[in-house]
Amino acid sequence: MFRFISFIKFILTSTNQHGVHSPFVYDYITKCLYKKKQLKLPTTLKVLIKSITYFKYDSICLIGDYKTSEEKIKQHFPTISITENNADITVCNISDLSDTNLDINNLSNDCMLLLDGIHTSKKNFKTWKHLTELKHVRVSIDMFYCGALFFRKEQVKEHFKIRI
Repeated sequence: MFRFISFIKFILTSTNQHGVHSPFVYDYITKCLYKKKQLKLPTTLKVLIKSITYFKYDSICLIGDYKTSEEKIKQHFPTISITENNADITVCNISDLSDTNLDINNLSNDCMLLLDGIHTSKKNFKTWKHLTELKHVRVSIDMFYCGALFFRKEQVKEHFKIRI
């Protein structure tokens, strides 16, 4: 029931690229997330694949259940390095985040943290809200199915809800 109510709230408060006033986020949405690319994958993996292409990431850290996605990622990016730390992009289910030793406050400026399942339970959504409020997190993008956190020091702190 929580997920359904959360979805209704999301639909009523989210926007598309026309409601975005950040050049960084606008370009990410229009040139990456909304780009038509036929991928028969779950939504979060689609966002991941498109983001790796758009940002030209070289390394990825897979946590928890996402370690099983290594083969699919390697199909699209045979040269990407899978690492345990200091990756360009880190992806995991938000419920697995507490089981890791990932220090969000020490992630690099150009790093992206992609979190799956942010609206699946009250606890996950509360964790998401807490993460978006961290001082080090500058840009957060709630896409209902997943959320992306960016740590760009040159960026004004903003939160976006984007329909994908």
